[in-house]
Amino acid sequence: MPARMAAAWLLCAVAAGPGGLSLAAEGAAPDTVPPAAAFGALPANTDVTLNPNGKRLAWVDNSQAKPRVEIFDLDARKTLRLLELSPLLKPRHLVWSDDDILLVTASQTAKALSAAHTSDEYFLKIAFDARTGKNRTLPHGASASMSSHLVSTRTDKPHTVIMSSDVGKWGENCLSEVDTVTGEPTLLKIGNKLTVDWVVDQHGKPVAREDWDALTRAYRVYALLGNGGIREILRKDDTQEPTLAGILPDDSALVLLAANGAHQAAWALPLDGSPMKLLADDADADVSDTYVDPYTGAIVGVYVGGSQTTVRWIDAQAQRRYDAVKHAFPDKQVFVYGWSADGSRTLAEVESPSAPPVYYLIDFNTHHADIAAEEYPALQGVALGQFREITYRARDGTSIPAYLTLPPGKGMGSAPLVVLPHGGPHQRDYPDFDWIVQFLATRGYAVLQPQFRGSNGFGEAFEKAGYRQWGGLMQDDVTDGVRALIDQGVADPQRVCIVGFSYGGYAALAGAAFTPALYRCAASVNGISDLRAFIEEEAPAQDLWLRYVSPAQSQWKERLGSGSALDAKSPINHIAAITIPVFIGYGTGDGIVANAQSLRMAEALRKAGKPVTLVKLPDEDHWLSRAETRTQVLEELATFLKAHL
Repeated sequence: MPARMAAAWLLCAVAAGPGGLSLAAEGAAPDTVPPAAAFGALPANTDVTLNPNGKRLAWVDNSQAKPRVEIFDLDARKTLRLLELSPLLKPRHLVWSDDDILLVTASQTAKALSAAHTSDEYFLKIAFDARTGKNRTLPHGASASMSSHLVSTRTDKPHTVIMSSDVGKWGENCLSEVDTVTGEPTLLKIGNKLTVDWVVDQHGKPVAREDWDALTRAYRVYALLGNGGIREILRKDDTQEPTLAGILPDDSALVLLAANGAHQAAWALPLDGSPMKLLADDADADVSDTYVDPYTGAIVGVYVGGSQTTVRWIDAQAQRRYDAVKHAFPDKQVFVYGWSADGSRTLAEVESPSAPPVYYLIDFNTHHADIAAEEYPALQGVALGQFREITYRARDGTSIPAYLTLPPGKGMGSAPLVVLPHGGPHQRDYPDFDWIVQFLATRGYAVLQPQFRGSNGFGEAFEKAGYRQWGGLMQDDVTDGVRALIDQGVADPQRVCIVGFSYGGYAALAGAAFTPALYRCAASVNGISDLRAFIEEEAPAQDLWLRYVSPAQSQWKERLGSGSALDAKSPINHIAAITIPVFIGYGTGDGIVANAQSLRMAEALRKAGKPVTLVKLPDEDHWLSRAETRTQVLEELATFLKAHL
């Protein structure tokens, strides 16, 4: 049990006013600059989850040499069970299936056979019994390229979950009940090779099937009938795949995230076959995700993007619960993500860009909010970077949203700048705590996170403007952000470095190749240097094969382009133009970008006599999931930046 929580339970909380909450004191740490390990450490305690009766907490404990899962008895105020995980396993997610069974999702990396291939990440589900301490790996374990996943963690049948996986005789996607005690599966439904997902109601009854043909871009949703038949309730051809998010609380309609003009909206798709109805929309941002009730699996709210992500509530009770907690933390981001079945206890994650996540267990009967866990206890009380939302004008007049973090105590005067483009590229940054950003800020660097065109959450037109614009419009947006900060006197024009991971690593190499005069240095970790090689690795030429992989893989050619355009925008083909020092890091277990992308770029720079630093990250995946590697990357980056900025 985290020491801070133990202290919280022993302290007397200040009495709250009517309906209010009293907060246990968080304490403070000395105002010092912590070492890289304080930022690179995996969150000490994370993924805190509350069981349905509200009497047990569970979390992932990364504070030991090996990761472990801890179950804590709230009434007895002591640890009930510990699940020690293999050092090869990386815990990814925890969720209670019922009061006794905790489901643990973990993954393991299978290394690539050569640098020209990507590694594979294998996921498995472990059912951990809090009563006995026994655990069992559930069937349907699969690699990230397959669709195996939990469809429902709770049903009306005791100790039962519902899972789907491509395990049919001919590769069909199958839906099964799985006993969490014995591990035995029972087949419920068989789809086909195009089936990508299923929906069940709050009782665990299958009600819908989703099919997607990545080759023809044909999308279908079928209602599952009581007689075993199906009814087509949605047909879309030549479309971008929508997201079938789940079901409404009354089980009457599915929730679909799909385009509404230039933005993505939430739609209600009735199971009786009647027309779709608009559920939630925003004229300036996408509806990007859904808020799910942990017990019924129903959609109770949707997330609306933009610079500040907000929640539009569908369920009044969920909104009241959120409003009560948010009132206690007015200046923080609050994510209410778990509660007891009777609603008396609630879990909330509270953070801000300048404050690491803290988990609170909130008791509405006593009106107390106690610290359950902290992700970065070594950073509590430490002066961190100052976060600001900004916008700037791109060269064509488009307004580009961005986040700017200044060093602690720094005004808006000139500072050395690190520009940090995000990965994806069809992802985005959020205004929350970022261990890399805050490490850089505490080392005296201003950090710019541009939400360039191609980023999601700002509308379909904004995202699609980045299609086939690697090294083009997307790169120009990054460049224009740097120049805007220079013009405003925020960035020192002689001390700017571009740093990135994954697509951000490509943007860093592209910055070195296409605008070397703007930067003093560039750093790429798990980045892409050769677009033609990358697209051939991600989307092989055999079209029939595309029917069996995730739709995301089949979209790479649409997003990147093809032919000579790829060669023209590949940094590896512009070695002669690079005049600045380059840092290249790569994880040997990367399952997204082949190691050859980094190795060939580093070798080409070295042969050309260009200054290059190559750092190997042993046994590391694409996401830097190991504390040792994270700390290594931060320390190497700090040395590199200090030498050149």
